[in-house]
Amino acid sequence: MESKHVVVIGGSVAGLGAALALSGRGHRVTVLEADATPLPATHSEAFASWQRRGSPQTRHSHALLARLRNLIRDNAPDLLEKLLACGAEELRFVDRLRQLFPGAPVEPGDEDMVLLACRRITFEWVLRRHVLDTGLVDFRDGARVVELEAKAGDGDAPPTLTGARVEYRDGRSELVCGDLVVDASGRRSKLPRWLGAIGGRAIEEASSPCGIFYTSRFYRLKDGAEPPALDGGVVGIDLGYLKVGIFAGDSRVFSITLAASPSDDDMRSVLHAPGFEVAVSEIPQAAQWTSPELSEPVSEVHGMANLNNSRRFFWQDGVPAALGLLPLGDALIHTNPIVGRGCSLAWTSAFALAECLDEARDLVALSRAYEAHVERDIVPWYQLQVTQDADAIEVAEAQKRGEDPFETTNPDGSQNPKAFVRSLLKEGLLPALQEDVNLLRVFMRTMNLLDPPGDLMRNPMVMQSLIASYARRDQRPVVDQGPSRSEMVERFAAAGLGPGR
Repeated sequence: MESKHVVVIGGSVAGLGAALALSGRGHRVTVLEADATPLPATHSEAFASWQRRGSPQTRHSHALLARLRNLIRDNAPDLLEKLLACGAEELRFVDRLRQLFPGAPVEPGDEDMVLLACRRITFEWVLRRHVLDTGLVDFRDGARVVELEAKAGDGDAPPTLTGARVEYRDGRSELVCGDLVVDASGRRSKLPRWLGAIGGRAIEEASSPCGIFYTSRFYRLKDGAEPPALDGGVVGIDLGYLKVGIFAGDSRVFSITLAASPSDDDMRSVLHAPGFEVAVSEIPQAAQWTSPELSEPVSEVHGMANLNNSRRFFWQDGVPAALGLLPLGDALIHTNPIVGRGCSLAWTSAFALAECLDEARDLVALSRAYEAHVERDIVPWYQLQVTQDADAIEVAEAQKRGEDPFETTNPDGSQNPKAFVRSLLKEGLLPALQEDVNLLRVFMRTMNLLDPPGDLMRNPMVMQSLIASYARRDQRPVVDQGPSRSEMVERFAAAGLGPGR
């Protein structure tokens, strides 16, 4: 298609990614951001004081995966330079490979596995500054979209968008006209309501619980302190009742995230600093990172709740809900944030949209091509997360009842296949990743969104390696990952903490 004027609703990471992708291909872009908070002078000031009320996840841990980093490398190398100048670090698979497997050959594609260690707030600040500096994007903050504008379709044809009506903080109202509207306004998008108001078809939604609330806190390494190893930029610990993530950031700052079941009142102690620090101190790997000699906290404890894996079905029965409307990121599909895929998948869609726009002959072809991308590149990750979260909920509930969800033999002596798979992953995966270079490579490619999720378990080498590793479980020393749930509850009680305190 020829150059278009694209109106982007939402100026966070997803919307800015769309603005970068589209403006870089010659399209005129206007970004409408509801928050009216001035951009701080530096990324350090942003971490200290930038109030992004419309994007509360900026105060939580993030993993900027290789797929996202490579999109920046290939499409905006100067942006990558700016991120590195602000203290972000590239964590290379090749370095990890040489550390674990000295002498192992580097294979084609290994150089693409590079995570970006960077706080979300730093990433968004540098990204907005970069987009503004290009001069190619009209960025309006304090511009809240209240409704969409469209012309009715002929007969049963869907409406075609013509723009969005905006209200500003000073009370002004304006119609921002455009050829296309990209909804990047996040999981709280008003898209269903907006479409109803212009005669668009009702959007069906699917939703299932993530099974967690989570809390995050940031820490800064002290001068001269050398941190423990952080494999691949992230450490993940799953105690069943409590999930723990340690995430590398920029400027010698790292974060720790704790996640537990919303129905587990005892674990709500981690929502506040005293309980959070008790839990961290009882988990050996986390305690290493947060020892007073090594680091100090530089943020409060921030919580996030009411989380669901959700999908909006923009296409139904071969027809889009509206033409000229392209939702992306959490506005279309939102998955459990604990896995850290959100920013990377949103940018995957942003650049796919730009390619679809280049190749499509009309709005119908554009919408169809974009929907094909969503089904191929985004939906499989959503489906995987729905399945994994359902199982994690079962595990947490069993532990709360005092049962062992990893016991592979049923009371009647029969085998429990689901428990076996859980046990296989729990006791076989991590050791296998340090013993089998091929498994590590395949696993890291999938975790970085470079290969589809289904490829991992369809690979016969993966299961062979896991089973061999699992068979050697009794030959390894027992690794203390953390206390049982009952022991953790006792630690809270000893510290004078109860549910929610």
